[in-house]
Amino acid sequence: AAELATGIGFQWWALPVAFLAWLLLWKGTFGLIEKGVSMLGLVTVCFVVAAVMLRPEWKEVAVGAVPSLPHHDTAKYWFMAVSILGASISPYLFMFYSSGAIEDQWDKSYLGTNRAIAGLGMSFGGTISVGVLVVAALVLGAHGVTEVDDYNQLPLMLIPIFGFWGFVLFVASLAIACFGAALEVALQQAYLVAQGFGWNWGEDLKPRDDPGFSLVYTLTLFLAAVPITLGLDPLKLTIFSMALTAASLPLTVVPFLFLLNDDRYVGEHRNGVVSNAAVIFVIALGFVLAVVSIPLQIFGGT
Repeated sequence: AAELATGIGFQWWALPVAFLAWLLLWKGTFGLIEKGVSMLGLVTVCFVVAAVMLRPEWKEVAVGAVPSLPHHDTAKYWFMAVSILGASISPYLFMFYSSGAIEDQWDKSYLGTNRAIAGLGMSFGGTISVGVLVVAALVLGAHGVTEVDDYNQLPLMLIPIFGFWGFVLFVASLAIACFGAALEVALQQAYLVAQGFGWNWGEDLKPRDDPGFSLVYTLTLFLAAVPITLGLDPLKLTIFSMALTAASLPLTVVPFLFLLNDDRYVGEHRNGVVSNAAVIFVIALGFVLAVVSIPLQIFGGT
């Protein structure tokens, strides 16, 4: 089966995956996509379980979590740092999250729920990320893999802990995470364009009731599949897109500083001193990322 897939070309899988994502958006509801993908995403807890089962020296893990300057490949190090920060503060999440709140018909009574979802969600994602880093360091490092430049190296991470099922768990985790991201980004593009032009929009509406909205996510998925089908490396494309995200941060974060302090929009829930300081920090970080991301892509990109 592997030989057959290699002979056909892995990149052609982009087309059926894009079609499956389109079909789910076309036929599904926002609740199905939101809760369904979230539930499937719980499979990624396997990385945390694996990290615990490997019994690392947690003191060394804590020491390793402290940022340190690189001793070699400086440009590449900072480019990766920029890319990771760009992925962590993604502008598309603002539009997707706020539009999703409207889809779910949230009102002021959901403020507490919103804080819980945001806090727990970020904590959950951060814990999974730490688990992945610990497993990668202990397993890949033990096999002499110091730099991952191909997806084929990654399934090794869970095999020493779970055997064959480690391969299955890794493939499932990667597939669900990527598929969920594809759905989110496609919906975000549809939200952005439809709301900008004043069209009917909503994943819970039938495509015939919001044709422009449906057309945008259809084109988004098709256009996203094209470069992969043509053979562009998905790992390099992902890293490059994260750097571009970093470059776009100032354009998307700055308006929020004004909106979050405007009584007409948020009333009594406007930002306080601490919240404003946090937003200003994010804006400053965004400007720094925007300034350095492009030259780092040129000198340190892979």
